[in-house]
Amino acid sequence: MVSVADRAGFHLFATMLRASDYSERLEGAGPFTVFAPSDSAFAAFSKAALDQFLHGDRENLQRVLGYHIAAGKVATARLIGKRIRGVMQAGGDVIIDGSTHLRVNDARVIKPDLMARNGVVHGIDALLLPRQAAAAVAGRAP
Repeated sequence: MVSVADRAGFHLFATMLRASDYSERLEGAGPFTVFAPSDSAFAAFSKAALDQFLHGDRENLQRVLGYHIAAGKVATARLIGKRIRGVMQAGGDVIIDGSTHLRVNDARVIKPDLMARNGVVHGIDALLLPRQAAAAVAGRAP
């Protein structure tokens, strides 16, 4: 899963996963669905804020990463024309809306259905933030 995201151009997210507790889990049996934010999704952070986010509060980073991972393998064909709630690994849920353009919360799916041995990666254009992490992360943005 991590290498699929990396090869598809989601380098920063893949790097974050490799440095997290999720790396080993995502290389396991799965299946998983991962929503990988593009590198440009992190552009709202200054270099210092991004460094603090990546290397500061490890628990918050784990929470944010886990909010991009769901159990099960869900390809976009199962999402088109539907509006569903997805439960994420870190707790909490996201709204996946395929009624017009495929979205996950406020993020747009930009690279769907990147298949991996144990699941699927969907590239998105924004970072997904669980409620408990949103305030901490928003406080670090410029």
